[in-house]
Amino acid sequence: MRLHWTLTTVVLCLALVFRTGAMAQDNSFLSLKEVPVPVPTAAIIPVDVTRFPESNGIPGPNTDLPFQDLIAAGIVKDQAALIRLGKALFWDMQVGSDGVQACATCHFNAGADSRSKNQVSPGLNDKDFHNSIPGIPGDNAFGDAAVPFTANDPHTPNPPGPSEPPPANLNVPGFPQFTPNYQLTASDFPLNDWFRPTERTPRGPGTSLLDEFANVRRDTNDVISSQGVRHTLFTSVMPGNAIDAGDPQPDIFNVTNPGHLDTQSRVRRAEARNAPTVINTVFNFDNFWDGRASFIFNGVNPFGFRDRRNTLKKNVEGTLQDVFIRITNASLASQAVGPPGSNFEMSWENRKFPDIGKKMVSLKPLAKQLVHPQDSVLGALSLAQLDPVGNVVGNPGLNVATYTDMIKAAFQDQWWNNMTQIIPSDPATVAKMQPSTNNPRAIIFSPGRGEARQAPAATTTVLAANEYWQIQWNFSLFFGLAVQAYEATLVSDDTPFDRFQGAPSKGIQGNPNALTPSERNGLSIFMNADPNLGGRCNNCHAAPVMTNHSIVDIKPDAQGRPNDIVEFMVMGDGAMANYDKGFYNIGVRRTSEDVARGGTTFPPVPPPDPAFQNPLDGGKPFPLSYTALAGLAANNKLPDDVLRFVQLDPSTKKPVPVLGRQAINGNFKAPNLRNVQYTGPYFHNGDSATLRHVVEFYTRGGNFPNTNFHDLDPDIVGIPSLRFPEFLPSAQQNIHDLVEFVSHGLTDERVALEKAPFDHPQLQVPNGSPQDKPNDDALEDIVIPAVGQNGRTTAISTFLGLNPQAR
Repeated sequence: MRLHWTLTTVVLCLALVFRTGAMAQDNSFLSLKEVPVPVPTAAIIPVDVTRFPESNGIPGPNTDLPFQDLIAAGIVKDQAALIRLGKALFWDMQVGSDGVQACATCHFNAGADSRSKNQVSPGLNDKDFHNSIPGIPGDNAFGDAAVPFTANDPHTPNPPGPSEPPPANLNVPGFPQFTPNYQLTASDFPLNDWFRPTERTPRGPGTSLLDEFANVRRDTNDVISSQGVRHTLFTSVMPGNAIDAGDPQPDIFNVTNPGHLDTQSRVRRAEARNAPTVINTVFNFDNFWDGRASFIFNGVNPFGFRDRRNTLKKNVEGTLQDVFIRITNASLASQAVGPPGSNFEMSWENRKFPDIGKKMVSLKPLAKQLVHPQDSVLGALSLAQLDPVGNVVGNPGLNVATYTDMIKAAFQDQWWNNMTQIIPSDPATVAKMQPSTNNPRAIIFSPGRGEARQAPAATTTVLAANEYWQIQWNFSLFFGLAVQAYEATLVSDDTPFDRFQGAPSKGIQGNPNALTPSERNGLSIFMNADPNLGGRCNNCHAAPVMTNHSIVDIKPDAQGRPNDIVEFMVMGDGAMANYDKGFYNIGVRRTSEDVARGGTTFPPVPPPDPAFQNPLDGGKPFPLSYTALAGLAANNKLPDDVLRFVQLDPSTKKPVPVLGRQAINGNFKAPNLRNVQYTGPYFHNGDSATLRHVVEFYTRGGNFPNTNFHDLDPDIVGIPSLRFPEFLPSAQQNIHDLVEFVSHGLTDERVALEKAPFDHPQLQVPNGSPQDKPNDDALEDIVIPAVGQNGRTTAISTFLGLNPQAR
């Protein structure tokens, strides 16, 4: 049985409080229908220019900030208008530098990505590879076997190569068919493929790498992810034009010489992690696989309270003033402002968020896409009509002149109405994240501290490339909050499981027939924590939200501080360690391939910027993990403005005590399992194509339990009652039933049929390129039709059209 032990009780009171994962969430919530959608609250803090940046004026934990809802705080004007703006921006292809990449491009199928061509990325986060290609870290070879990795890296065993290379006789084939623009097939999965997929993986003292891999048929550190943009250097925005100006750059994503730099035959880059669903993510505490999208939104970038410098511009009696913003319950907003600036996902390299604002405020919303006239949010603004047989025809876009009008309708005037001062972006203060083994992307996290100056009297002022109006400078605030408001409506709380459970607090009784007998048995396996009989799934995917990295389980207070995120448990090797609740190392890949939650905010270099550096810890970047932050806090190594958002002991108001050992490396956020039938491939690296593959992974106790033993989650020990289904009918039935519950019992029909609120505008989705015309991917595009609030007649597709039960 997994034990979650509260730090304060153990360390301060010397008494042990045992909590199983199955009890971790508030058990008063039987179904998602009862869980309230969290409401963002904002505090606006004027910048103390006399003390900035050493002490920026945001007080420490003993002083409460005046948090209010977004309307009372004077940020949002109209919530319905905010949701309309958010849905338009989320689905609009014009946001991408190429006029093609929308947020929805990687989240169009049950909030995830079901494409299967040009979705392979090499192991760009893999620390075991010491790459010599500038700006592209990690392993650049497509399809190579990751074990033994020393044979595949020309820079190893040169320092700092592995100290103990794998044995030479460990010869595990890779995936030589994997290249840029490759069309995946069902036979390519799982990536870590086993001769006997449910046999327990060896682990523990005396186990060698050869023992751990004796049953492995093939393996690679490649990732199945989502294609984004071609590598291009940003030159400028051309207002009124959806495509940015830029210069093509050589890239390893090419069909002539894959893994080596080439310019002429480039295809779209593929991200270093798989894209998870956006549905129900409003309940997550932090977002992204590594949680870098902070629960606290700072209005500028994903890192929230860990960014001590970046501000927004507020119009105060005709003068623009710098203000800090801290918004709670807002990790979706933090997440939303990341991809639009990523040179892998949506952006030409070096494009700042004010540049995105400069373009978008000049464009007609959704000008390239049809919007269903019965769209549940945007239908009243649609320029399209239905023909006699129900097809959407007519003009694309909305009957709104530009995004400027939608921003003015949604946000209070003081955030956009100054047209007398120009804000220059000072190149000396622009902060750019360089690619690293934690994250291969380049992205502008700070647009610079632009000091506003008076605009010329002429009403036809033409801005220079590095000059912006207030509405453009603050566009990250508008984008983040609007997309969050829209995504907060994407709650799938009408699954067979929710009907089975009922919602007593709302007068809804449970229906015992909502789940089939097979699904009920699968539910019992899912919930059962018995090490011999149960799957212990609920320990990490706690019902009813189906992840325990949620606001229900972590219970943040009104000041945005988590009450129960730093926990400790007995690890797989029997020793105790701290970890962040909801983040686990489950051994899908070796820890060294992607440290995930063990990473940091990436210090932008050059130039050094105090925004992301800890002045009390030698200028090191702030860690992503709350456990690591608590360790710094216990040693008085956090500035007050960061400390105020770190978990404190409720009785002493001091940092929670922590152990010397932190189990955070290789830990990924436990994903929400609702509608998972449609969100494959699975895991952070897209290892598995079907839910049967996933269940087999947990049945054998992971892929790398011995390699990762120090950080391994103690529940990754295997599931005895599911082993050897090829011989045991009971195991075969149990696997079948568990897959049935997860695939069907947790699927909301509205998601499968794209009924409101899951309806959407038309979308043109890149899907690789013709092999002989790598620059002409429009020939391969998938057109996702506009869908209205009544949905479609047939369900959306699973990944590769596979049955969840397929092996």
